[in-house]
Amino acid sequence: MISISRQSAGLKESFRLGVSALALLIAVAAPVRPAVAQDAQAQAEDQVPAETQAAATTQAANTEEPTVLEEIVVTATRLGERVFETLSGSSALSREQLSVEMPGAPVSEIVTLIPSVSTQTSADDPGTAINMRGLQDFGRVNVLVDGARQNFQKNGHEANGTFYLDTNMLKSVEVTRGPTATVYGSGAIGGVISFTTIDADDVLQEGATKGGRVKLGWDTNGPGPTVHGEAAARIGDGADFVIAGTWFKPDDYKSGDGTEVDSAQDLRSGLAKARFRPTDDQEITLSASRYFNTFENGTTTLLRDIDVTVDTLTAGYRYTPDSDFWDLSAKIYYSGTLSDQEGTGDLTGDNQSFKVGTTGLDLFNTSTFDTGAVTHEVTYGGDVFRDKVSTEDEFGSSDDLTPPGTRVAYGAFVQDKLTWEWLEVIGALRYDGYSLENDETHTDGSRLSPKLTVGVTPWDPVTFYGGYSEGYRAPALTETLIEGFHPPPVVGQFFPNPDLEPEVAHTIEGGVNLRFQDLFTGSDQLGVKLGVFRNDVDNYIDQVFIMFPIPGGYQYQNIAKARIKGFEFEASYDAGFMFAGLAGQILDGENLTTGGTLQKVPPFRAVTTLGFRALDDRLTAGTRLTVVGKKDEDVSTGFIGEAYELVDLFAQFEINETTTANLALNNIFDREYTQYLNADPSPGFNAKASLTMKF
Repeated sequence: MISISRQSAGLKESFRLGVSALALLIAVAAPVRPAVAQDAQAQAEDQVPAETQAAATTQAANTEEPTVLEEIVVTATRLGERVFETLSGSSALSREQLSVEMPGAPVSEIVTLIPSVSTQTSADDPGTAINMRGLQDFGRVNVLVDGARQNFQKNGHEANGTFYLDTNMLKSVEVTRGPTATVYGSGAIGGVISFTTIDADDVLQEGATKGGRVKLGWDTNGPGPTVHGEAAARIGDGADFVIAGTWFKPDDYKSGDGTEVDSAQDLRSGLAKARFRPTDDQEITLSASRYFNTFENGTTTLLRDIDVTVDTLTAGYRYTPDSDFWDLSAKIYYSGTLSDQEGTGDLTGDNQSFKVGTTGLDLFNTSTFDTGAVTHEVTYGGDVFRDKVSTEDEFGSSDDLTPPGTRVAYGAFVQDKLTWEWLEVIGALRYDGYSLENDETHTDGSRLSPKLTVGVTPWDPVTFYGGYSEGYRAPALTETLIEGFHPPPVVGQFFPNPDLEPEVAHTIEGGVNLRFQDLFTGSDQLGVKLGVFRNDVDNYIDQVFIMFPIPGGYQYQNIAKARIKGFEFEASYDAGFMFAGLAGQILDGENLTTGGTLQKVPPFRAVTTLGFRALDDRLTAGTRLTVVGKKDEDVSTGFIGEAYELVDLFAQFEINETTTANLALNNIFDREYTQYLNADPSPGFNAKASLTMKF
């Protein structure tokens, strides 16, 4: 059992009450007739291709049956599995859930519905850094958009590793926490989060060959409009197309105490996607998106006008014949982020440019066979990506502090999922290598990382699992090559460290999945995931102050070991006429070398949702309560988190077959608070209204 320190007496009581309520719910549900969770049909339905699994979610969303518990994830093993059946800390959010509960919400709000996932953001920069189980920055979390890595980073006073996304384009979000997702590429010692954008199935109504929708919205805090449009067409069974665009222009918002916070932006984005099916067992997917945003960053006298452009291009191929040997997926991609910064005020003429371009290839296949009574699903493949960093700063040192160079990371893996009646065993090996260089320095390395997970289902609705996995993260270009002086008026020198060792994560985790059907109404569903973990990271990389050479300065170094441990919980209930959800975590991080805390480990958080459907499901409405604990151990670093609670309301009403209205009332009590790791206070009360029209 992993011991987790409580953060306050109030937090202890809140957690005790929450666990007691959850235990009571499980105790009541357990004696009721459960449905078979792993019958042959469910096993067959779980084999959903990575490129097309979201389509099943969309089709289910068009029915009147509860679908919350049927979300599919592939990030854990590359095999389509239901959330509450995965032998890992995996979660998923569908477009239907996001459009009802989080309409128009940014990534920082969306991920609060997922245990152990949080963000670091700045109000005057819409970029988002993902934090997973207390790990973030420099690729510790593998962030994917349509399968393309988002590896942008710029050294400064904000997070080291942000990405930009128009959430109006979102179809689904999938998460697997921890290095158990070894088949999803190098570096993800914190986990994997995958954002998938819409396709034609999300736009076209059932049986239609063409159609679209237009959404018009308005925010009251950070006041401004949202205009979003989508159009799609289908040509027989052989091809379909979708295009979409967004314009979003909010002004500065006000915090709960009325303080105006610089946050204005002018976002324009576009998406085009096409799918071709030359035969029944082949599919080709092409997608292209551009995100362009303009905003101001900095203080009144040290201000920069910033233009951010993000281009993502992907080409995917699926081959799924009626064969036990072939289930092939291949994808090539390019993701490039350019931040052009023009100095104003005292910085007039001091212009900067930062560009990170990532080119990658991902290829894998799954073969199925039996050895006696044991079924094998063997997945094997490889991936490679190349980061190229280009920076310009004619009059300053920012191009040294975000050093140019290239990094290539590559890997190959094999995984075998064995199933025998009540027993599942997943074993995997992954080989990782990297090469990093600029004009003066070259460094490389490689490693073999194992994974073993065992799941036991003593009776149909209950599965226990436990496992051990390792992950490998190569040093980033900035960590290795940073060199130069901090811009005035602050004085400080930075030193490169070509001898940095890669980080290696060793994670032990276990949990229980509970899945019940037909509990109280004959058509309701309950899913519960409870899990504990301990992640020991060897050679953890952090920036430290060094005395020599005099007068000293800062350098990224390997500290001996960091340990993060935690408890995660997630539950979802749906009875058609009503639904409820619970998600949260308790995390604790320690620098085992110094005995101090790890500043990026967020405090306790629990999010509960309760809602209902009425008027023949034309109306869906509910409330969400967010409880965040106190974190005050990091006074020396300036990261202090105060406890707070938020109450949100949401509603969606289908006016007629073609028109839908949404309303979200966030932070209805206008609470003044600052999310942990953020420097700016969060928004106070905000009403978000939108009208969506289909054609």
